[in-house]
This record gives sequence, structure tokens and C-alpha cells, in this order.
Amino acid sequence: MTQTGAPGSRVTARAPLEVRLGRAAIVAFAIYLIFPTLAYYIENPHPWRIPGVLLTIAALALYIAAGCTGPRGPWHRWAVGVMALLVYLPLPFLGEWWAASGVLLAAMALGILPRPYPLPAFLLVAVAETAKSMLLGDDLVGGLSWTLSVSVAAIPLAGLTHFAETARVLYATRAELAMVEVAAQRARAMGELEGILGSRIDAIAEQGRRVVAGVEGDAENVKTELGRMLDMAREAQREMRDFAHREQGLPSGNPDYQK
Repeated sequence: MTQTGAPGSRVTARAPLEVRLGRAAIVAFAIYLIFPTLAYYIENPHPWRIPGVLLTIAALALYIAAGCTGPRGPWHRWAVGVMALLVYLPLPFLGEWWAASGVLLAAMALGILPRPYPLPAFLLVAVAETAKSMLLGDDLVGGLSWTLSVSVAAIPLAGLTHFAETARVLYATRAELAMVEVAAQRARAMGELEGILGSRIDAIAEQGRRVVAGVEGDAENVKTELGRMLDMAREAQREMRDFAHREQGLPSGNPDYQK
């Protein structure tokens, strides 16, 4: 999160368009995949109707929270484990309609876990989905067909999750590079300032020594030397003002988006 503007003001910048679009696509597609399950528990007098609605919303919210936040951290791995519990533990009570929630788990395994875990975890979910389908009454062919359906639905959702995270990382990297460049510019500016001050102060000091050496001489010469010192001081002041204007024109280097 970034604050921009004048000192003392706090303005929260929005995330880049690509990141916001990716996250919106994650939310929309996840809702699309789980909506039939949610609609079933809302419309039908299932014995576990209310728990079914609440668990469906919980699974959906967990995926959205994990898929739309970054950078990836340890809690994302824990989120996959929690999703597995949400998918498989309520199955004996919620019936075969709850089986569709396995799509969210498969997508989370592919789209959220860090390497090298996504593929092994996805294969493990595929095996579990096949076994689940067979336990619900399908034969082996039906179980494999169900697993294929889950995989086909989960892969695009995982792809959207990867897209949003990749866009976020790219913009974060660009912001970090901009901050490095601004730091280099400021270092060069400070070197320039040191050179300006050093040369002008040395010149004024030398002129002062001349004035002191000739203080008992001709008053007109002393006045001339003092005038030169004043001119040097004014020139140093002008150069410092020019430097200050250039410094104010440097970019802030703050990332212009919210992670």
C-alpha cells in the first residue's frame, strides 16, 4: 500500500489494472464453478441445508482469500490443507452434490502451492477425486470421467490465479527497480551537491584570506575583494537553488499500487 501526495497526506493507490482484472476473474470463475452447489443447498430441503450453504460459502471465501492475496506465504499452504478438510470431511453428510467442491481444492493445489508441490498435490487430489466418485457409486470409468471433469474445470481457475500473482510480482519488481534507480539518482545528486559546496566554499575561503592579508592596504582593494566574495556567495546560492529545483523533480520511487 502506498501513500502519495504532499507531506502529511495519505492517499491509498489502487492496484494496477492487470492485477485487479486477474483477481476479479478469479472471483467470478470460482463463483461460477461452485454456484450450482450453493443453489442446490439453498433451494432444496436437504437435512444439512444450512451447514451446506455455510460450508459452500466458506470454501469459496477461502479460495478467493488465498488466490487474491500476495505475496505467497506459509498461510497459503495451510489454506490448501483447510480446503482439503472442507472438501472431504463434510462429504458423508452433504452427499454427492458436495463433490463439486473438489474443483476448488484441485485449483488451489495447482495455483497456490509453491514449487515443486503443485503437480504432486494435484495428482493426489485427482486420485482422491477418483476414489470419491467410486465411493459415491460410480465404476472406474465413471470415476475417471469425473476426475477429468474436475481437472478441466480446475486448470483454468488455477491459470487465472497464476496470472494475477504473476502480474502482482511483475509490478512489484518494477516498483523495486524504480526505487533503486531513484536511490542512484539521489546518490549522484548528493555527489553533485558536495562538489558545488566544496568548490564554492574553497573559493570563498581563499578570497577571505586575500581580504585578511590586504586589510591594512588600500581600502578600495579591500572593497573590491569583498565584492568578489559577495558575488561568489550569490553564485553559490543560485547553484544551490538550481540544485534544489532538480532534486524536487526526482520521482519519489514509491510503488504506485497496492499489493
